[in-house]
Amino acid sequence: MRTKYDLVAIVPAVLFIFCVFTGCKLSNNNADFDIIYPLDRTLFPRDMAPPAFAWKDSSKSSDTWLISLQKGDSVLLKKIEVAQKYWKPSREIWNSILKWGPGIEYTFKVQPKSIGFPPKASITFLISVDSVNAAIFFRSVPLPFKFARENMKQIKWYLGDVSSDTKPHPVLENMPVCANCHSFSADGKSIAMDVDAVDDKGAYVTSSFLEQTKFATDSIMSWSKFQMGKFTYGLLSQISPDGNCVVSTLHDCEIFVDRKNLEYSQLFFPFKGILEYYDRRNKRNFELQGANDTMYVHSNPCWTPDGKSILFTRAKAKHFNESGIHNGSVAKKQDEARYRRFEKCYLDRDSLIKFDIYTIPFNQGKGGVAKPLEGASGNGYSNYFPRVSPDGKWVVFCQAESFMLLQKDSKLAIVSLKGGKARVLNCNSQNMNSWHSWSPNGKWLIYSSKALGPYTQLFLTHINEDGTDTPPVYLENFSFEKYANNIPEFVNVNYNKHLKIEPEFLTGNDFLVRKGEICQSEGDERHAFEAFDEAVRKFPKSAEAYYKRGKILFQRNQLSEALGDLSKALEYGRNPSYYLTRGIVKLKMGDQASALADLTTAFNSDSTDYNANTYLGVAYTNMEKPDLAIPYLERAVRLFAGDYYSFYYLGLAYADKGLTNKAIEAFTNGIKICNSPPFFPKLHEMRGNCYAKNRNYEAAINDFNAGIGYSANDPALYLAKGEALLECGRKQDAIQSLSQAKALGSPKASFLLSTLN
Repeated sequence: MRTKYDLVAIVPAVLFIFCVFTGCKLSNNNADFDIIYPLDRTLFPRDMAPPAFAWKDSSKSSDTWLISLQKGDSVLLKKIEVAQKYWKPSREIWNSILKWGPGIEYTFKVQPKSIGFPPKASITFLISVDSVNAAIFFRSVPLPFKFARENMKQIKWYLGDVSSDTKPHPVLENMPVCANCHSFSADGKSIAMDVDAVDDKGAYVTSSFLEQTKFATDSIMSWSKFQMGKFTYGLLSQISPDGNCVVSTLHDCEIFVDRKNLEYSQLFFPFKGILEYYDRRNKRNFELQGANDTMYVHSNPCWTPDGKSILFTRAKAKHFNESGIHNGSVAKKQDEARYRRFEKCYLDRDSLIKFDIYTIPFNQGKGGVAKPLEGASGNGYSNYFPRVSPDGKWVVFCQAESFMLLQKDSKLAIVSLKGGKARVLNCNSQNMNSWHSWSPNGKWLIYSSKALGPYTQLFLTHINEDGTDTPPVYLENFSFEKYANNIPEFVNVNYNKHLKIEPEFLTGNDFLVRKGEICQSEGDERHAFEAFDEAVRKFPKSAEAYYKRGKILFQRNQLSEALGDLSKALEYGRNPSYYLTRGIVKLKMGDQASALADLTTAFNSDSTDYNANTYLGVAYTNMEKPDLAIPYLERAVRLFAGDYYSFYYLGLAYADKGLTNKAIEAFTNGIKICNSPPFFPKLHEMRGNCYAKNRNYEAAINDFNAGIGYSANDPALYLAKGEALLECGRKQDAIQSLSQAKALGSPKASFLLSTLN
């Protein structure tokens, strides 16, 4: 009898794949010959399709094998000869086994067909009184995850049935945008899913789950609109059992890093966030009181079956002063170095984060006091992904040393919903066990595991009344070569091979906008503009399409047209980026007062945006109000010290204020940034003017020469140089420089030359 097991490989068969179990204690003490699947005492669902039986034979003493099958003392099959190291019962034989009913032990035996006394192996298996009796929805993803993100059309979502001899069928495929975590209402009538619509990572779709399910534009909401348009993933959302609410992590920050490891190609976990819920009927959003303390990160929300409580994970939050991130998982330019140091601590495991599971009353949205779940908190592990059994008795959750999502040491554990001593399930393999879901009847648990290698596969285990579990049942029909199969979810519906999800929103503006963005990332501005232009024509109320087209028009210096598009974008959407860009366009058009209003709105939405600070400073400098300009420009260079434009205008503002030395310092910082293309000769001109004002004419002349080296046809540089040369008493050199300025059209140079002759 085996006492432990470890799934470690996939063995291909003609029409299916079955798993190999090694590292086991063998009943016949012969390591060269043994049955590797199923494990002894495996319990199959009553509605299970015929499984594969597999064995290993390292002796190479035979190329044929004899199998036998018994029911108690009755022989059903006696020494049937097979020419491969696996056997799959016919549907007729398997149906007979299922018909005889549960509670009977079946014995499967195998031996090589060879002379002498060949080794023999046997296992027993049973049929459960419990059926699965529900469809299974899951996602298949090519690896590594970076490849999947860059080839999103290769990701597929399937619906399958454990009783079927055929593979699950794809219900959603060829999506050019990212879609992710999904959940269903208890009755299986509603589906909810993260979908990147309108290039919004916070977009979320809720829809009826029908034979022809429609993901239409009007079924999509955005979590980001509930936090003033700031970036959010709306992380690990879940729909309520009655389908009326969705709970999610918002105001979130995450570690999100690709790794060069096919099996574990991503590190992802939140380190900041609170729980909020969306009321679908009233289309309103609320913080969940008791799970909104910003000193903690709250994630993985999960409803109890009665909808009266929510379980979630909690850990100490990390804030901007440590991470360099205000929202999401990408630092702003000025904070990137800080974020990289922060990120590296977790990649190197110098820093760890351990989550505890808490429960909180929903209380009709009013929340309450969050309490740690005994057995799933304060145990030295990271505890996450709680899932409550339909009868409200048990909680199955993941346990690992640290973090969450894609952890090699992740094991499934079970504890009473009332709290108590947790127990690690027996079905776990040695290589990541996660993403689990209870069958509607509460008898079976489906989960993902990397037991078979880098490509995650799906398994079942039976959960008994006392919380114990049975050896894993490999869902061989649910495997797809070179794909990781994950996020399995039982759906309380009968399997329907005709069920399809139509992403109708992809025919809308977001698809065209996404197409344009892809063209932009490839440097193809012409086709990007055509995509945005088509989106505007087909969807004249698409704010994002107007914004994207307007930005290209601005880059082309078609300012009036750009202003029109950006104003249209703001007519249909109130994104701070729209205000910022329109304000910059207005600045360039000379409309300082109107630009100031737009830039102030952008700044009020995010005072840490260095661009908003820079251009407010530019506006006030242009309006000759240096006292108002300087604070914004000083903040801009503190936020990001890599923008020469901010230093240039800060220098101008200081010079206007008469702070010549501070102006020289600002221009010098800008010049340091411009020591390689793109050069900005105005920095040298303005610093030269400041040096001249301080009577440091030689330094001024050097700056004017440097400027001329970058911009040989600028009359202002020759004029300034000529005036500095005159101050040094170098009349002939001054005449030569002023003559150049005159030739380039400088009236003042002409006047000065006339006075010198």
